[in-house]
Amino acid sequence: MNKLNAWLIVVAGIVLLLPLVGVTQLGTVTDGILAWILVIVVLLIGILQLVKLYKS
Repeated sequence: MNKLNAWLIVVAGIVLLLPLVGVTQLGTVTDGILAWILVIVVLLIGILQLVKLYKS
């Protein structure tokens, strides 16, 4: 279950990233630096969880 949660967090980070790189079909969460910080934090949490789970 932890692997599923980690993958879902990574997917959520990617979905949050799409409007920032020009894919506007999903709408926009927010603009500017706050959006980039949010995406980076979500992706970082997901990737760190995946690394931790697959390492052991």
